[in-house]
Amino acid sequence: MPIFRLEDDTLFIAQETNLELESHLEDWLENSPVALIQDELILWIGRQTSAADEEGTFFPDLLGIDAEGNLVIVELKRGRATREVVAQLLDYATWAHKLTSEQIQEFAEDYFETRDEIVGEYFSVVFADAFDLPENDELPPLNRNLRLFIVAGEIPSRIIDVCRFLRNSHGMDINCIDVATFETEAGERLVNMEVKVGQEDVVGSKTQKRVISQASRWSGDKSVRDVVREAVRELTQDKTDIEFTIKDVISVIHKTDSTFKKNTAGGQITAACVNHPSRRHHPSQKHNYYWRVEKGKYRLFDPDKDKIEDKDDLIQS
Repeated sequence: MPIFRLEDDTLFIAQETNLELESHLEDWLENSPVALIQDELILWIGRQTSAADEEGTFFPDLLGIDAEGNLVIVELKRGRATREVVAQLLDYATWAHKLTSEQIQEFAEDYFETRDEIVGEYFSVVFADAFDLPENDELPPLNRNLRLFIVAGEIPSRIIDVCRFLRNSHGMDINCIDVATFETEAGERLVNMEVKVGQEDVVGSKTQKRVISQASRWSGDKSVRDVVREAVRELTQDKTDIEFTIKDVISVIHKTDSTFKKNTAGGQITAACVNHPSRRHHPSQKHNYYWRVEKGKYRLFDPDKDKIEDKDDLIQS
């Protein structure tokens, strides 16, 4: 699919370029924690984490955690992914599902030492800030489910078929994302991330559907993003001066669905909040919907008055 740049009502095609080195792809995702899953924040807790089993040592490219405490494992390939990538990812999953909460927090705090903005912080503090947990709220249970991702310059149909089978027939939350880079005549770099497996409807038995819906945390007809946004619109009536909390949003949603989890809503809001600290590397991302007034309080984003000049304008806790 070609990518175009729009200028003065004219479309200019961008030329596809070779994907940068694998480490560059890691950099992009590491610095853009909402890029992996649209409108959902992932808190990274490891990069090239040293993992070991009886067969030896291996290194998952990126290890993260979502708003509900589920582990996220990402395997990156610069070019065309080979069949071995599925086995590699399953090896990582076999290792990761045995991790205790204490081990996860230890991995995270070791990783935080490499990130200037959170160096020396405790996992509980960083998690609560990233997902704006209300004060005195406990962290969600860690590692109840695994979310697995293959991100590559090209994912062959055979791998896509295997991953779709694992997802649909065995309830594994496994996802495939194709990445392509483009460059305009002006030298602008564009990145296209296309989901090949992970957002399609789940087929199979009711039991299988239940497993995958638990891993994905929501099985309603509408997307999680739309459920949260509709609740916010009900609270604010589309007015940008009305403040709300995640608890307010959950109260609205629970009128029609009591199973919707507050951490899910919190992850959606922080991911689409332009001045949240997690957005320090990409405040201009197009999915700007909320503005953080202070920790735990939000309003609708007003593009005419809400401006991010530099990272110091991001609201800190």
